[in-house]
Amino acid sequence: MDFRKIEWIFFLVFIGLNIFLFSIYWNNQHEQSLVTNSNQREDIIHRLGNDDIEVKGQVSDKQQEGYYLSAEQDTFDSLLNEGANPTIKGNWSISDKVLTNSYPNADTEFDLKKSTSSFNRLMKNKEFIMDGEEYTYMPDISKKDDELGKIIGAQSYEGIPFIDETSRVTLDIVKSDDDQERVSKYTQTRLKEIEPLREKMTLYSEKEILNTLYINNNIPSKSTITNIYLGYFRTLEVREKNVYVPVWFVKIKTSDKTTQIEKVNALNNQVITNNLVPKVENP
Repeated sequence: MDFRKIEWIFFLVFIGLNIFLFSIYWNNQHEQSLVTNSNQREDIIHRLGNDDIEVKGQVSDKQQEGYYLSAEQDTFDSLLNEGANPTIKGNWSISDKVLTNSYPNADTEFDLKKSTSSFNRLMKNKEFIMDGEEYTYMPDISKKDDELGKIIGAQSYEGIPFIDETSRVTLDIVKSDDDQERVSKYTQTRLKEIEPLREKMTLYSEKEILNTLYINNNIPSKSTITNIYLGYFRTLEVREKNVYVPVWFVKIKTSDKTTQIEKVNALNNQVITNNLVPKVENP
């Protein structure tokens, strides 16, 4: 018996078997890669569609940048210190860091059909409001119809607004007897000493946070995602300072016509489920 020949036969079979097994492994890996890439191309929009979830407008995969921020809420002491001749005219008061002007005496005409220009005009009037030039009209969170409106503005940091009660102007719009739309009242909160706590960081994109909401069952089937917007949101209060992080807000209209707003931390892609702000008195 030619053992040498048999050894060569087994050797060649062994080599062939290894080549065969390696080809199967490579094909499997390639197929997995194709599935992954296919899912990425198909991405969240297709999966939402499979659940009869409609998305209004385009969903971006662009990754913006943002910060951890700290800021202190203004108590409006400077206005109180103006004494008998305050800059702002009207029946105003300050309570718990909120400035309320119930009957502003300045020109308060407002055109709900031209909300941006009307808002900007009022914010420039120093007899109407303090530091109004710091605020930008926020259509995503404002409410209006043909006769009434709550027009909201907010401060911003490097182009990203604060979507938070601590930095907000809310104008109550009503129709007066002469059929003219006017501001009947406004409230104002303001942040000062805004500064980053860390270097600028890359944020998760709209598509990525929608995927997170989807896999966590936060988007009901047969609903409509009407809007997605980014803003700084308070997550912690340390003595007199607040800590803010960039958050994606997703407005959803459910099949029963109710509206829910989901929030996702844009820095770590985690769903925010608790609106309570922890307080740290002695860090």
